[in-house]
Amino acid sequence: MSAPSEKSLPSGNEHNGASKAVENEEDAYKTLKLGVWRILLPNKIVSGGIVSATKHKCRAIVQAYPVVQQFFRQVYDLNPHLCLLFIALKLWGEIESVVFLYVSGRLLRIIEVGITEGRPDSSAILQALLAHLICVTVTATARWGRDYVSPILENTVSMHFDDYLLRAKLHLDMPTAADTSNRTQALAFHAWISFDGLCDAFMRLFGLVSQLLYISQQPNAGLLFTVIALARPVMTLVNEKTLWLQPHVAYSDNESYLRLKSLETMGQSRFRGDIISGGIAEWITEEYNGAKDALGTIGSQHSWTLYAMETSPLNQLLADWSGALPTMYWALNALLYPSQLSMTSIAILQQYSASLNSSLQLLFGGFSRVGKCFTDIKTLFDAASIVNRIVDGDLAYPRAEAEFEESKGMNIELQSVSFAYPGEKSKESALNNISLCIPAGSLVVIVGANGSGKSTIIKLITRMYDVAGDGGGQVIIDGIPIQRYRMADLRQAQATLTQEHKLYPLTLAENIGLGHPKRVRDKEMILKAAKDGGAEELVGKMKNGMETMLDPVRTSFGYQLDGEKHRTLKGVLEKLEMATEVSGGETQRLVASRTFMRFQTNKIRLLCVDEPSSALDPRGEFELFERLRQTAEGKTMIFVTHRFGHLTKHADIILCMKNGAVIESGTHKELLTRNGEYASLYNVQAQAFTESEVC
Repeated sequence: MSAPSEKSLPSGNEHNGASKAVENEEDAYKTLKLGVWRILLPNKIVSGGIVSATKHKCRAIVQAYPVVQQFFRQVYDLNPHLCLLFIALKLWGEIESVVFLYVSGRLLRIIEVGITEGRPDSSAILQALLAHLICVTVTATARWGRDYVSPILENTVSMHFDDYLLRAKLHLDMPTAADTSNRTQALAFHAWISFDGLCDAFMRLFGLVSQLLYISQQPNAGLLFTVIALARPVMTLVNEKTLWLQPHVAYSDNESYLRLKSLETMGQSRFRGDIISGGIAEWITEEYNGAKDALGTIGSQHSWTLYAMETSPLNQLLADWSGALPTMYWALNALLYPSQLSMTSIAILQQYSASLNSSLQLLFGGFSRVGKCFTDIKTLFDAASIVNRIVDGDLAYPRAEAEFEESKGMNIELQSVSFAYPGEKSKESALNNISLCIPAGSLVVIVGANGSGKSTIIKLITRMYDVAGDGGGQVIIDGIPIQRYRMADLRQAQATLTQEHKLYPLTLAENIGLGHPKRVRDKEMILKAAKDGGAEELVGKMKNGMETMLDPVRTSFGYQLDGEKHRTLKGVLEKLEMATEVSGGETQRLVASRTFMRFQTNKIRLLCVDEPSSALDPRGEFELFERLRQTAEGKTMIFVTHRFGHLTKHADIILCMKNGAVIESGTHKELLTRNGEYASLYNVQAQAFTESEVC
């Protein structure tokens, strides 16, 4: 069910149990008020009951069949022999109930004949006992086999879909990934749960059919008893009320409940420092108690718990009365045909009834999850079918023409470019009709206040985003619209260094070396990049040097450890897989080192630097910019900065931005003489280093 628009959401004035229908929509829904929750359910499921819900599930099964078939083929291809063995062991688990009914019934009849005649047939009893023991042995072995094979196959399937989903996520471009509608809910472990769940459901169906065929053919049971024995589980299914397997949306608009949950969140460790330093713990406790009192007795359990609550005992009575029908059947038979019924027959009928009831309950439970399994499988495959918004070009970069053989850098031109970020709530565009030219080999500095559009220019030049097709203008690279180039080629010729760049949960060497993935194992190149980026000292002080893991995956955990009794174990746990603390300045040095590693590809024609030194001290910032400027040969260099310092004095062009537009451009001296926006921003910073008065 697609999410309703804000206009179609309930207004919040319905009484408990009231509903509101959305008319003339294929996806029409009703709203149910349950405790603090509002539940949005498709009309057909609310009003149609079990018949409509069953039709809905059957239709979903038919529609999902091609995807499910593809899914099972993939799982089978991962390990055909293991897959077939797993299915065979599950199949035996369903057939065993029929075998046990036959073996136990035969044993009871042999014993009854022996007791009646006063001469037990020892040989027949021993044979029946042996058959029973063989069944027990085979069943136990099969269960062990399932328990042994299942984790191996589960690991194989989960690892395959982990890889599948990782590729799908890495494939997304920036605007596509930023679109919340493209944020898949698929998880790799859903693949195994779906495979195992569907196998269970269809194996249980096979097992139930086997039982029905066997029981309906037995002399003391027959078709009538078989139908009677099915009454209770069928009645339970008809009267079942469940939310967690139905398509629905649940949300709460109860202010007291929302307040309660917000205050609970403040108990998390991420707020601890602020709470202690601000002394607000007592206030949080008082507000929490106030919200709890305001909530009163309104139900706040999970929505499906509230939905399943019955208002009368009638349904439960009907289910229990129908469960008594098998007992009434053999009791009436004992009255009407006493010579045809024995205690053994009654015991066997009770076995049949219990077995059918158990099998049907398991089957209904399994098939109630089929819809979710199908949805999860479809979600898995949909993750790889998301189409990126940025369309790749087909032109190689750099071009092979003679004028581009000797690189002087990248020539960049923006022609009447306007841009607004997808989904942006602001009324203002990030860029408004910008036109500018950056000659190849020049050093450009872009300055301006926060939100003026500086970083947006970088994102368009590096094609993290595209300008809109209609009236959005064009970004021209070396005389050709940027959309015509192959993105992989274009990005091989670009290097970016921004404050948004993060450290990876890998070794120090890999964090630096991934600037040049093909040489990520080249220690000599990595050490040189670390030195150029200013991270050499950080690497040197680490116990494991370049092999230091910055943020290892945590796999260690403790269970039921007492603080007094298990001090040693707790101490070991605290030391295992400790994260390496890296300061903001050290992070920026490592990221800068990654950029210097990228320079060693000898393919870089454009360097974009966007506020990468916010955590560096003045000397560190000066040294970084100097080293970057020293690599300028054959590159166009664009620096985005708030801190003017020495950098603007070396710039070939300074672009001063405000409200998404370039309002001034020129050299440092030219812009100071104009006494405009640039001069104003520069003087504000310069005053911090000028003694304005004598104390």
